[in-house]
Amino acid sequence: MPYEKVGKNESVCIADEVPFEIPESWEWVRLGEIFQHNTGKALNSSNRSGELLTYITTSNLYWNRFEIDTLREMYFSEAEIQKCTATKGDLLVCEGGDIGRAAIWSYDTDIRIQNHIHRLRSYSEVCVEYYYYIFFLYKHAGWIGGKGIGIQGLSSNALHCRKIKEQCVGLIQKHMNNF
Repeated sequence: MPYEKVGKNESVCIADEVPFEIPESWEWVRLGEIFQHNTGKALNSSNRSGELLTYITTSNLYWNRFEIDTLREMYFSEAEIQKCTATKGDLLVCEGGDIGRAAIWSYDTDIRIQNHIHRLRSYSEVCVEYYYYIFFLYKHAGWIGGKGIGIQGLSSNALHCRKIKEQCVGLIQKHMNNF
């Protein structure tokens, strides 16, 4: 049975949360243990302080790609720039629109995000593309959806994880044709 450590040496059974079995070399982890994440800034037309910068919304974010020909602008304070900026390698996930839709920001230029997008930035070296495919799987299996995943719900979701050397994006890509 799968367990996780909570607090000081306290193990809690998470068998009810595990959607399927995984190889013994894998482990179940919480998304919040792998990625620092937050949402972007809510649109506020009366806010005119800070720096006027471009940002993306859920209408710019598609599965594994972005459409950035038309970007909107709004004012961001210095603190908001820190919190709401996506940088190359960040995994961005929709909370609005097509909930769970995701893409990796692959541009050299940073971009700000609106509040219906979650920015996931790994704490350590992981294969971010692997987690993109996990979101794709979870979405198409019906495990993400409804009225929104919410920041707390997103951080507490269990995802399967392998050690970096075992993450096999190529194998996942090969099987994506089944969807």
